[in-house]
Amino acid sequence: MGKWGLRPLAFDTAFFDEPIDRCCTACDKWDGLNLREGRELLPMWVADMDFRCPPAVTEALVRRAQHPVYGYTTPTAASVQAMLDYLRRRHQLSLTPDQQLMLPCVVTGLRAAVRALTQPGDAVLVQPPVYGPFFDAVRQNGRTLVENPLLADARGFYSIDWAGLEAAFQRGIKLMLLCSPHNPVGRLWSAEELQRLYGLCRQYGVLLVADEIHCDFVYAPGAFYSALRLDEAEDAPLVVLSSASKTFNLAGLQQSALLTRNQSLKAAIASELRALGAVSGNIFALVATEAAYREGDDWLDGLLAYLDRARALLRSELTTRLPEAVLTPLEATYLGWIDLRAYGLTTDELMRRTHAQGVAFTPGRFFGLREGEGFLRFNFACPHSQTVEAVRRLERAIRQPAP
Repeated sequence: MGKWGLRPLAFDTAFFDEPIDRCCTACDKWDGLNLREGRELLPMWVADMDFRCPPAVTEALVRRAQHPVYGYTTPTAASVQAMLDYLRRRHQLSLTPDQQLMLPCVVTGLRAAVRALTQPGDAVLVQPPVYGPFFDAVRQNGRTLVENPLLADARGFYSIDWAGLEAAFQRGIKLMLLCSPHNPVGRLWSAEELQRLYGLCRQYGVLLVADEIHCDFVYAPGAFYSALRLDEAEDAPLVVLSSASKTFNLAGLQQSALLTRNQSLKAAIASELRALGAVSGNIFALVATEAAYREGDDWLDGLLAYLDRARALLRSELTTRLPEAVLTPLEATYLGWIDLRAYGLTTDELMRRTHAQGVAFTPGRFFGLREGEGFLRFNFACPHSQTVEAVRRLERAIRQPAP
């Protein structure tokens, strides 16, 4: 069929290698960046993939767009069941329709959970370096932010500071926001780590809210373990936030889900969402998400194989061009966390130099002012040629003074 193909024969290297021109599509990754910076930059920053979505999604959207009425929308039983079937099929997670709640996005869920499950002044714990909106969800809602930074070894492999975590819990924590898998350090928390963490939460009466939006980006031999598998009791103090938006590159459609067996927690968060007027029901989001969950497995399997090669390519290029850079061992996500402190440049200087060389990364300080200093996050969910070019520009930025 046409260039945008409906149903290609294979989701292979050639499929994902194909460059996609996203300029002039109201795309924040490309258009928004260039507008803000006043020049064209190669965007390796926001967690948004430069690949075509599954053809089944495009087909479903086209079919729905051909119906000439786009009125108020309600989630259908079929759309909910598609998500639940997917979670069971891919992650061995068994839930019923009443144990989910649709949201506009995971960040909305983080904020609503903080507002609904804590009171002003309550202590909420996060583990930096971590996705920037975790901090905002706490601070901007009048709660007390408590940080228990992850620990890193010489290889850049991160682990939980267990002694620090328990000490913080002993001082009084109401809620913990967990990033699993962890963005930006690429950690896949094991079942044993999660069980230990949850045991401490139960011991000290801490509610656990887990952002699992990157759950599908896991590399062999790892296997994702959802926090909801830790405790299947109906009163388990657990909430998970999930979405097809990262997995199938649908973020612009604005749909995610809250998952919990605890109806009291769900009702509290639903009430807060209603008070904020934050409702989910975009007709195109519902249609696209259902199609992705029902028919996107082959595309996703091909994507994961491509990303596995991409992470190896990134490591190889960095080893060759910037041997003193430390790339974390990537167990999950498509985001490389790169320690460039050996080159003696601040984060601000790194950003100035990389922009001068025509490439944009996410500054490390977005993930923690102390823990991210001297780091950059590199999004390699793009054609391999783009990854190689980005490392070349990063090398020039490091080795040549900015003009």
